[in-house]
Amino acid sequence: MNYTGIDCPVCNQKFNADDDVVVCPVCGTPHHRSCWNETGICQNAHRHSEGFIWQTAAPATNNAHTAQTGGEALKTCPRCGEKNATYEPVCTRCGERLKANRETIHDRFPMDENRRGFDFGQSEFGNYDAPPNPNNFSPYQNVYAADARTIYGADTTIEDISVTEVAEYVQKNSNMYIGKFLDMQEKKSKVNWNWSAAIFSVFWCFYRKMTACGWALMAIFLSCYMLSSFVPATVYENFKPEIYNEYVQYTEAFYEEAEKAVTSGEITEEYYAYYMAILTSPITVTSYLMMGVLFLLINVIFGLFANHFYKKKVLKDIRAIRQVFVDSLSYHMYLRGKGGVSNANAILPILIFMAFSMLLSYI
Repeated sequence: MNYTGIDCPVCNQKFNADDDVVVCPVCGTPHHRSCWNETGICQNAHRHSEGFIWQTAAPATNNAHTAQTGGEALKTCPRCGEKNATYEPVCTRCGERLKANRETIHDRFPMDENRRGFDFGQSEFGNYDAPPNPNNFSPYQNVYAADARTIYGADTTIEDISVTEVAEYVQKNSNMYIGKFLDMQEKKSKVNWNWSAAIFSVFWCFYRKMTACGWALMAIFLSCYMLSSFVPATVYENFKPEIYNEYVQYTEAFYEEAEKAVTSGEITEEYYAYYMAILTSPITVTSYLMMGVLFLLINVIFGLFANHFYKKKVLKDIRAIRQVFVDSLSYHMYLRGKGGVSNANAILPILIFMAFSMLLSYI
């Protein structure tokens, strides 16, 4: 952005084209580098708690450029599609850096030696140690926080956490989940239906980075799988021995035919006959019915309480992050990294179920 002709808030001298200018990472206020180094803090730091963002009047538009753009000097944000004036360094809606002004946060704030957070001591802004302000909508916040701020209002909270923080953490479908969280808070209820959680259960947990809940739910499903495999056989063995003995005979004969098929490389008709006999056995049918009923019951119960579990995790994580970071910028950066979704995590339950099924087949 061209700051020529704008007053420096420290020395009150206008910026020249050749001046070395730095801007506050929170509100965007420009300073002479020498003035910043002298004071060590943004001159509008006292206004950060109000959500202050520095703005300036639009400079005079070049007539030739205006003619080329049809009378409008606009540039489109590559992230959210918002139309911005050409003098804006970042998108006014989502904070994405625009065109030539784009630079990664890693370029400006290198990671510390442990790669746990950004090392502001090495940055060009000096020792910026303003206390974190979760409600401060900085230019580095994302489109989810901007939408939540617009829809629900910056002052709306879920318990002690602002909706903009929750949106930054949840990210995908954040407005839907914020609405559900607020509905539960208003009704003082833990029950709130979630179709995604009811249908995908374990996969939804890992996708939403709810790993502890995902492991617990997976243990429940695997326990039900084992019960469905062994309980029907035990019941038939004690109360319907003739059906159980027939099932055992078919099973032994099937494995014999399977060994022959491996040796000869040919699958016999007896192999298919024994396989169908096992598949249609009352023991197998009962096992599948029991498994289906248990899985359906678990999914329905989890669908009713999934939003409650997710809300607890979101608020717990945000409170923990607040205790770790002492500046607003690193707080918002870590908030987005800790939350969100993970497609890779959702694959893990599939691999575990496959491995467990193979293990059971050898027992």
